[in-house]
Parts: sequence; C-alpha cells; structure tokens
Amino acid sequence: MKRIFSMILCSTIAFSGLTLTACERQDNMSINNKQKEKDIVLSKGKTNSLDLDVYFNSSSNSNTVEITKESRVIKQDELLAETIVNELIKGPSVNSKLAPVLPRNSKVISISIKDNIAYLNLSKEADIKMTYAGEEACLKSIIFSLEQLPTIKKVKISIDNKDSSIWGNNFDLSKPLGKNDIEKSGRH
Repeated sequence: MKRIFSMILCSTIAFSGLTLTACERQDNMSINNKQKEKDIVLSKGKTNSLDLDVYFNSSSNSNTVEITKESRVIKQDELLAETIVNELIKGPSVNSKLAPVLPRNSKVISISIKDNIAYLNLSKEADIKMTYAGEEACLKSIIFSLEQLPTIKKVKISIDNKDSSIWGNNFDLSKPLGKNDIEKSGRH
C-alpha cells in the first residue's frame, strides 16, 4: 500500500512540475542573449545588472492572446542616470525657489555609460538658446548630478545626436566634460 501511495505521489509531483513549467513560454533568443550578457558581466567581475522579464504577445492569430516572456539584463547605473536626468527635466519642486535648467518638454533619447563617460542624448526640445550663465548652470546641473554615480566621471552631451551649435554655443560640447572641465572650456 505504501509503495502504491509513493508511486502515485511521485507521479503527481512529476506531472505537476511538467504542467506548471509549460504554462509560461520563454523566447529562446532572449534566453541565449541573457546568458551571454550574464557571462560578459561575470567575466568583468561587475554586478551592475538587473535581470528583468518583459512579456509580449507571441500569438500569430489576432483573435488569441499568448504571452511569452523575454528576459532582459539592464544596467542599473544607466537606469539611475536616466532617472536623474528626467528629474532635472521635471524641474525643482513647486515650492522651491530654484530655477529649472532644461525645458519640461525635453526628453532623454538615450543614455549609456562606457569607460566612466555618460553619453547623454536629449531631444530637440532641449535645444533652447541660453546665455553664458544659463548654459553654464545647465551643464553644471547635469554633470554634477550624474557624477554622483560612481561609474560616471565625465558627461558627453548631445541634442538630437548633435554636439555643436546647441544652447548658447558658449562651451565646447564636442568632448566629454567633467566638473573641472566646465570652467576651462567656456568661450566667454
């Protein structure tokens, strides 16, 4: 009797395991890419990544829904950097006496970090004419805010993939700038 009971129990557990794992589909390409990215991160000895799953409709029939998981590895420092710039765009709190440095309708097109340089690309809405002081305040706000992250030592700013003739054209934005570079690069 115990033998039959244990066989039924083992069969039930095995069947349940197969059934439950079959309920969630995963994209094979996503699994391979995630593993490659994990290997790269592990080989560099960094743990700066966040594993996330995003779900998409994988049904080929427009009348049915079949959700499939795609795994992503996101760099935490880039996520934080984007959040910082979005907070700068949002501007100071309502009751603050501080002045915004970027127009509210500006958007972050992209931000990436490589070799301790943050590459920030803003939308064309951020390209407004600025005085020397306004441009200096904007640059310092962006650079000082982003350099709080230990992986960022300099910032390369572009607007709509252009780094010249933006804002007041008072600073050389063709190269990355750090805190100490702002005073040196002014064209005042």
